[in-house]
Amino acid sequence: MFDLIARLTDKDVEVVSREWHSFWVGFAEMMCLRIPPLVPISEHLLGEMLHEWHYYAMGRAGGVLSWVVILAVLL
Repeated sequence: MFDLIARLTDKDVEVVSREWHSFWVGFAEMMCLRIPPLVPISEHLLGEMLHEWHYYAMGRAGGVLSWVVILAVLL
């Protein structure tokens, strides 16, 4: 899948996988209500999150939006 996206966007596969990984880390932090946020598991992950900050922030926003939808459905 990353190879296809990389070919469609003219990016390297490593860059695409880093972007997706940053997005899902941010999303998982918000869905799991991880406190405090931005506490990296490793230095590699911290560097990845800082390099692809906009994807990380979009993932966090997606996680918050998911909670809003879940609460709206339940209430």
